[in-house]
Amino acid sequence: MKEVAEELNKFLCNLVIFGRKVQNYHWNVSGRDFFVSHEKLEEYYNDINEQIDEIGEQILIMGYQPYGTLKDCLEHGKLDEAENKKISGADVYSNVIVDMGRLLKQCIDIKVQADKADDYATSSIMDEYIVGYRKKLWMLNQSIKEAE
Repeated sequence: MKEVAEELNKFLCNLVIFGRKVQNYHWNVSGRDFFVSHEKLEEYYNDINEQIDEIGEQILIMGYQPYGTLKDCLEHGKLDEAENKKISGADVYSNVIVDMGRLLKQCIDIKVQADKADDYATSSIMDEYIVGYRKKLWMLNQSIKEAE
């Protein structure tokens, strides 16, 4: 279980970084699709905040301590922060696709590890996230695709 908790903590750090990045994009997105992008990004960072809380609580339930500082998250997370500057919706979507793909892979890896440890609660949480990330990635990829 300790190894699963450690991986959850790394995932938590990436969620925190991703959440800040998405909120930064929400504030700085510009261009013709501003209204749609602005609203979608708000939806995403609200979802991410729920995941942050759920993962932190799951780590506590397992008897371990979640990383709770930004310093911890930047040290243990693997995602890069966004720059604090204006960005087009297309660039936002491309960047979010990359990071969400990394989060999806991390969820799959944690699920495999949790299943091996008979940690069905963590495995179940990862199932939910895997389904959600796959759907969001499909939708994001459709949004940047040229009409056929």
